[in-house]
Amino acid sequence: MRDKSKKRRIHLFFLLVFLSVAGLISFFRQGQTETDTGTDIAQYASGNMRVHFIDVGQADCILVQADGRNLLIDAGGNESEQLVVEYLRDQGVIYLDYVIASHAHVDHIGGMDAVIRNFPIGMFFLPKEKYDTESFQDVLTAVREKEITIHRPEFKEAYRLGEARFLFVTPDSEKQYEDVNDSSLGIRISNGAHSFLICGDISKKMEKQILKSRVYIRSDVMKLNHHGSSDANSWKFLKQVDPSFVVLTCGKSNDYGHPHKSVMKRIKKLDAGVFRTDRQGTIVFESDGEHLTSSKSPDEER
Repeated sequence: MRDKSKKRRIHLFFLLVFLSVAGLISFFRQGQTETDTGTDIAQYASGNMRVHFIDVGQADCILVQADGRNLLIDAGGNESEQLVVEYLRDQGVIYLDYVIASHAHVDHIGGMDAVIRNFPIGMFFLPKEKYDTESFQDVLTAVREKEITIHRPEFKEAYRLGEARFLFVTPDSEKQYEDVNDSSLGIRISNGAHSFLICGDISKKMEKQILKSRVYIRSDVMKLNHHGSSDANSWKFLKQVDPSFVVLTCGKSNDYGHPHKSVMKRIKKLDAGVFRTDRQGTIVFESDGEHLTSSKSPDEER
């Protein structure tokens, strides 16, 4: 009897150990926050994901769709609001699980009030940066009308988007920055073997802070910071991201000279394929976690 009782205790012990390990694995696979600075939070996750870099001229608007879920990053300028709303509807969007207004400049939030009024939204992210313009006030008014809660994400806060994940990589959404561009909310999106880095209009100063934080930013596709401006996209940052492809969201013959030649020289040194909305229009990437394809071939003219 003693031997049988001892065996039962041993079997029970190993069963408890097994359940504990299984529980830990499940926790790490389902948890909302990520604490490891050196690993890809979603290397195990794999679903069907599409990333649309929408042509809205000298502005930003990116739609990410994964397994029936929708994430919108920025909404172009005021003149693009109807284009953005119609594009979302054409893609079958009836609900936006997440919306990120990266920062308060009109070329990123100009069309956001129209988006808010036309689509129900799950979570709405916006930095705390104060900015007194009519376009920004229009967004805040729309948020109040729809009784939407503004969420200020913490550094490395992470969320599911179907089987994909996205992680906030910019350090402080509560801070008032000297340069409004540096308040941009940046994220890294992962789906299986593929990843995208999208950081709004951050400058070299913010890039340096991200590098100092040691957050994992290696990505297959990078939207060049600040439309390819030379005040961003430092060689150290680009080298750390080490993208296979870069996307330039800029307008034809824009007044800023974007993308700047010095940045394009760095991209050539990286040997990364280049996609440009000013020359190619809207560009869509598709990932099933193993294969990455794009709606167009990289632009041959640098």
